[in-house]
Amino acid sequence: MTDNTPLETTFDVRFCETDALGHVGNTTLVEWFEAGRDPIFRFFTPELDLTNWPLILASYHVDFHAQLFYGKAVTIKTYISRVGKSSFETLQEAWQNGVKCATGTTTLVHFDFKTQRSAPISDDVKTQLMAHFREQ
Repeated sequence: MTDNTPLETTFDVRFCETDALGHVGNTTLVEWFEAGRDPIFRFFTPELDLTNWPLILASYHVDFHAQLFYGKAVTIKTYISRVGKSSFETLQEAWQNGVKCATGTTTLVHFDFKTQRSAPISDDVKTQLMAHFREQ
């Protein structure tokens, strides 16, 4: 399968996101990756209705490749790397100045809070997810 279009979000690095070493703190990447998944959340609940939230985070992993610095924008590219019956995985990259500085993978589960069980992902949502598929 060929690579599809990533979902992209760009952030201006804020001074408060830097640490004593002068680069972006490692926990900031987790926040940026979550914000980069907002368009995916809308596939499941277009209004981002927290009273009917359909996803839970099962796991995440971040690898750091290069330092990120204050004063230069960072772009988060979000892909879908796996779609199952009730769960899917995102593959995300953080880019600054044309350099891939970090990658992250996140497993999310479509979840029914009333029954406290995973729920199948609809075919419509699977189609939307696959429009952003990329082999890992």
